[in-house]
Amino acid sequence: MNNDAFDDLLTGLTGEQCDEAREALRRLEQARRDAALVEGRRVRALAVLARLADAQADGSSNSHARADARRSLAAEAACALRVAPSEARNEMNLADTLDHDYPKTLASLTDGRISLKHAGHVAAAGGALDAHARASLDDHAPAHAETRTSREFAKIVKKQAADLDTRSLKERHDAERARRYISVRAGEYGMSLTQIYAPTVETRAILDILDSRAHAIRRDRLRAMREYEREHGALPDGEWTSPESGRADITDRLEIAATDDRSLMQIRVDLLQDVLLTAEPTGHELAASGTGATLDQIRPTVHVTIPVDQLLDPDRGSGWLESGELASPDTLRILAGQAAGWERLFIRPEDGTIAAADHYRPTAAQKRALLARDMTCRIPGCETTARKCDIDHGHDYALGGRTSLDNLESLCPGHHQMKHQTGWRVRQRAGGVIEFTTPLGRITT
Repeated sequence: MNNDAFDDLLTGLTGEQCDEAREALRRLEQARRDAALVEGRRVRALAVLARLADAQADGSSNSHARADARRSLAAEAACALRVAPSEARNEMNLADTLDHDYPKTLASLTDGRISLKHAGHVAAAGGALDAHARASLDDHAPAHAETRTSREFAKIVKKQAADLDTRSLKERHDAERARRYISVRAGEYGMSLTQIYAPTVETRAILDILDSRAHAIRRDRLRAMREYEREHGALPDGEWTSPESGRADITDRLEIAATDDRSLMQIRVDLLQDVLLTAEPTGHELAASGTGATLDQIRPTVHVTIPVDQLLDPDRGSGWLESGELASPDTLRILAGQAAGWERLFIRPEDGTIAAADHYRPTAAQKRALLARDMTCRIPGCETTARKCDIDHGHDYALGGRTSLDNLESLCPGHHQMKHQTGWRVRQRAGGVIEFTTPLGRITT
């Protein structure tokens, strides 16, 4: 295509602007190649760490030696990359897989011809294949990756892997079923996204049940609306509020049902939460949905931080879960009202450190203060909540370390074991600041 033809396609741009657009596209292509080169170097470096971790574990009689060694070097890599240890460990495992099983794919990555996403699709698609099939996939996949988007290539490489897979469909399903999981990702303003990876038939059946019940509720609400209008005339104007929330004029259950304007999707969500939290669906009773009735079944086991101002007025302050996520002010106030007791922590607003804690027994007070101070495992980037962590003595108790807040830190079980097995050293500074010295001598605070 000549420049004149190109100019015609970009109606309204001058010749100089078309040249500028071509230069921008050239820079974009170069940036894509440069990014792939950087990703390739990152993978090569992580593969070296994986190899050294395995070498460190060779000959050890400890069945956890390989996992501990990889966890330790992954934690060091996480500090260097400024990512979570779990993310660094996943990247290290991917790098090791590419290095061992897909050398041609890795070469395409390090040459800047494909991206890390493309390479990851190859590793994911070939995960269940035998060595011969993986080698065949590595022979043929990179050529397609070089000319397709990562999403297009993901479909292609899955098809290639399926053609190479010698297992029966039942064997494939059983292996994939073993990977079933539930995950939660924080959203905005006290909301979260729950993802369920489960067998298709059962998952579709769950959705079908929710859908049929939601439609039944909607039909019931429409009947109530028509009946209410026949008996009382037009429905009340404005947004409906439950009786528990202060609208004393709404006492008729027919009126409550008639003014339910939830969408089908909202009803499905309410039903699912009600069933899981109460073991029986209460979403059909609108008065019990969204007013805290289903929260009656929750016995709080999460650590929440609720400012006193917010207990008095939900429009003031922000409440937080121990995982660092914002929570609904109304929900927190309901849970606070149901709690058997409160633990008061006095926090310095300028830096968030704890000045004092109400307590009954010293050990209980230390644990409460430690959970509130640390919130998560203290290994840099680890997000395991402190409630699920072990309480570790930075300076070993057996070697004279004190059981005091300035010698205690929360470590998740994996990183707790890693600390003792691989030689991470801990030194606490004032205000709960912790300095880690890694086995390689790197210091991170």
